Amino acid sequence: MPIVTNNEVPQVSIIIVNYKMVNFLRHLFKGIQDAPPKFSYEFFLVDNDSRDGIEEVVREQFPWVQLTMSPTNVGLGAGVNLVLPKTRGKYIMWLNPDLVIEAGELDKWFNWMEAHPDVGVSGPRLLNADGTDQESCYQFPNPLIPILRRTPLGKLPGFSGIVSRYRMEGLDRTKENDVDWVLGAAHLTRRDTFEKIGWFDERFFLYFEDADVCRRVWLTGQRVVYTPVARILHYYQKQSQTKNIWQALKN
Repeated sequence: MPIVTNNEVPQVSIIIVNYKMVNFLRHLFKGIQDAPPKFSYEFFLVDNDSRDGIEEVVREQFPWVQLTMSPTNVGLGAGVNLVLPKTRGKYIMWLNPDLVIEAGELDKWFNWMEAHPDVGVSGPRLLNADGTDQESCYQFPNPLIPILRRTPLGKLPGFSGIVSRYRMEGLDRTKENDVDWVLGAAHLTRRDTFEKIGWFDERFFLYFEDADVCRRVWLTGQRVVYTPVARILHYYQKQSQTKNIWQALKN
């Protein structure tokens, strides 16, 4: 496994923020441990006061993970910010705990970024558990979007088109596209780009911190790109469905 030593500079710094998702993390870590990427990397996990046993899991099974325990749930962006100053990689890879990553997919993603120096942030092709495409890139939201997506108004004539354009429903997800923003379940960002935009805005506790990062990246003159070169399974589910998945992961 190409985990770097203290004297080496990694190509990628991988960061995950956990909140009560230890079962997902156990499977994600095992997948990386069994089939590690070819690029050199360091791995950071921030736990947002989960109290789910993750500390023991990391210590006993995955000691290569650098664990930071937050005494409170500070949110996603603030959680990433806790370890960003410690990272040394040329790239920052920000991942959700609820991913299944097949061998070679992270290498494809990394190699694609290396070949596209004008891209500040990229997101892979995210798949549902049944293999269908998942929403993973969007237009920037207007103030109506949160209301339209959470109420029946979004299905009414005149409003449904606004939601459809925001969700980029007509996008061919087999092809590379410049997009306003990519879902934060999986981001690959250049370190120098992150330094230009000033890390995460901690006013976003959860949701839209990814849109804000991409907005600021576009302002630097770099591109934000959805690229299907890498495919990652994402268990993006409602809470009731997630509980069923957790039960399956325990087996």
